[in-house]
Amino acid sequence: MSKSRKKKGKWKPAIEKAKLFLKSKKKESFLLFFLSLFMILCLSIVYAQKLHDKQNALNKSSDSLLKTSSSVTEKGKWTNTLHTDRKEDEFLNPRPFIDRYNLVDIRQDGNPLDSVGGRIYQELMERESADLAKIYDSTGDTPEHTAKLLGLKRSAILGRYNPQAAGQSPDQKNSWAIPYFKNIHYRYYNGDGKEIQESSNVKDILAMASVYTYQHNYLDEERFRAIVNELYTKSHSYSLSIGPVYYDQGCIHKDAKEEMLAEEAANTAAPVGGETKASEESRAESASEKSSETATDSKANQNTNATKENKQAQESKQAQESKQTQETKSNQENSQKSNAGEAGESSSESKALPEQTEKSAENKENIASQNAELSASNLPKESKVTKETTGTKAEQKASSIQDQKNLPKNYCPGHVDLTIKITVIGFDDENGLRNIQLDSIKDLEEQDQKPGSRWHGWNDYTIAAVKRLKEQDWFKDYGLSISSVEKKSPLTEEEISSYMKDLPADLSEERKALIHFALSSVGKVPYFYGGKAGVKGLEGNHFGATISSSDYKGRNRKGLDCSGFVQWAYWSSVDRSLDFASSTQELIGKGQKIKRSELKAGDLIIQPSGESHVVVFIKWTKDGKMLAVHENGTAGNISVDEVQANYPYYRSILP
Repeated sequence: MSKSRKKKGKWKPAIEKAKLFLKSKKKESFLLFFLSLFMILCLSIVYAQKLHDKQNALNKSSDSLLKTSSSVTEKGKWTNTLHTDRKEDEFLNPRPFIDRYNLVDIRQDGNPLDSVGGRIYQELMERESADLAKIYDSTGDTPEHTAKLLGLKRSAILGRYNPQAAGQSPDQKNSWAIPYFKNIHYRYYNGDGKEIQESSNVKDILAMASVYTYQHNYLDEERFRAIVNELYTKSHSYSLSIGPVYYDQGCIHKDAKEEMLAEEAANTAAPVGGETKASEESRAESASEKSSETATDSKANQNTNATKENKQAQESKQAQESKQTQETKSNQENSQKSNAGEAGESSSESKALPEQTEKSAENKENIASQNAELSASNLPKESKVTKETTGTKAEQKASSIQDQKNLPKNYCPGHVDLTIKITVIGFDDENGLRNIQLDSIKDLEEQDQKPGSRWHGWNDYTIAAVKRLKEQDWFKDYGLSISSVEKKSPLTEEEISSYMKDLPADLSEERKALIHFALSSVGKVPYFYGGKAGVKGLEGNHFGATISSSDYKGRNRKGLDCSGFVQWAYWSSVDRSLDFASSTQELIGKGQKIKRSELKAGDLIIQPSGESHVVVFIKWTKDGKMLAVHENGTAGNISVDEVQANYPYYRSILP
């Protein structure tokens, strides 16, 4: 007998008993059957509901959000309210969406900056401001110090002897370092190497991190912060470069107005990003002017006669004209001899364009003679300085003035420019933020490869979400603005008194009034690009009020820029409007030109080009830096800071 038959024989009595039960107990068996079906049905419904809820949780974001014309869902749609009149049952926080900066809704107690997203936003904005402040402060270094940092030879910043520069001697060529940068060029570039306007990528970074964490866990504050900080670090960089030494048509004898006009003309003529071309043009102009002055004896004599007629009698004038004519002829003979050697080197060019090449050779010779290092014998006898020279400060000052008088009228000791290249990578760049490899998300790569993952990389859907988020008006939608990141607090009376005690006792009352007013304004007037005051004092100007249109950096509070602050401070404290100067260029022409060593509290230090700026000098610190008060664009308000401010213009306005 097989095993299967044995099993059937074993179960046969049980089957018979079940048949007998069903025949005798029909009602009970019917109820049991339907009860079993009902339990199976209930379990199926519960299981299906769980699957449905899970699927909804994975697909909360809707494609319709990215297709609708509005960038942010209206509050009425994302506020969940139970069907009851009791306010305590209302859910006041918005539901998360892929194109919303969701962390600003977490732990918020009335102030958006107190939320998780607000604090991260504030930290990032302060970091960007601090980094820019370091870059801008580096422009206050001397060319000599900057050249050392870049590993350049000293010859890269040597010009001619400058009697106005401290520490220069006509006998020591190595001391003829150019004292300051003439122009400071700021160049901003994106991730593709294209030049752009000054920009911030803070919103790009936060929007990108918000979309990424939303697809994973938008409540993971630690992950969000790590992504943001790594993106910022890897998307910012800068470099410095010093342009070649160049010469203009003479600047030693120019007054402030002439310097300002020349500066404006140079800035207008020079193309953006082309300091080398500007240098070549200025060299050519200088050479052309010099060659035209010595082109003919008659023109030189006419210019000389015109000058002499205003200063001397007719008889002595003729004698001096004769003497100068002989000197001019002698100089021309020497120039022709040197030109012969120059012409021999460029013979191939002279074959093609003989007339142009001859003029070019003369220009080259003139440029070479201008760039040549001056020796003591080339300078006027009165300007020679020896080791035995001694005397009082008055005598030394008189000697310096005499040095300047004996220099040619078109004498230029040389200039050099600084270029700062700042790279800021944005999300929309071809080689943008999403191409940066992040260490902070490497542990999620394996999870993202699984079929149930919501993250499928930077595709059309997630890219569109980032773009919509970063293009929103964060001030209107979240209450966040660059102006709300201001951290400068007003000075206490004790702090102001401490600064005032450090001022010299013999300082004029006007200067003291100016400094006191400027210190009293610290932390009370936000920075606003192009901002000017309408009336004296704080009242009536509505500083700090929210305005509808933001400046180029997104600031939304009414305030002043650096030149606007200076004009307002002088106007309010000592009733000097400075002709309502509206720019640093206009401030160059105010007051009297002074040297850096002659600065007193209340004087101005001005950088008119590049990232133009102006500060009000207070005093020298122990480590040789300036203590100054200024409208600080990177801090967003008036502040007192230690600055190097090795700017080209120093102006004294008050007695």
